[in-house]
Amino acid sequence: MSDIVIKAENLGKMYTIGHQSERGGYTALRDVLMQNARTLWNKTKDLATGKPIIQGNTMEEVWALKGVSFEIHRGEAMGIIGRNGAGKSTLLKILSRITEPTTGRVTIKGRVASPAGGGYRFPPGTVRSGEHLPQWHYSGNDPSGNKAKV
Repeated sequence: MSDIVIKAENLGKMYTIGHQSERGGYTALRDVLMQNARTLWNKTKDLATGKPIIQGNTMEEVWALKGVSFEIHRGEAMGIIGRNGAGKSTLLKILSRITEPTTGRVTIKGRVASPAGGGYRFPPGTVRSGEHLPQWHYSGNDPSGNKAKV
């Protein structure tokens, strides 16, 4: 019997971001009208084919997570730390089933409850104190009826 309650295998999440290129100098009314007509046509085409409609005329693919794997066993605690843009919130969204990963898979045995939102800020000197940290709980029922917290 395996006591793994959360298992992530090769998780990855990619976002496509559109950018509007800046044009220097003079822009004629004819150019603006043609650009708007071209944009409308491309968005209509994307909508008809089921592609997401993304603003901008150049696209950039950004990986929020790439190749993340881990296992959490019953009774273990895990902390997620990193710099801004490291993918902490994206990982929690995937674990909470708010969003689907682009690659990989997550196996969760039990129920998951996530915090209401992100953007947590901690006063200086209190980061090590557990009472200030946001909560993210896994609750699984074992055969004896006790709830396990990870």
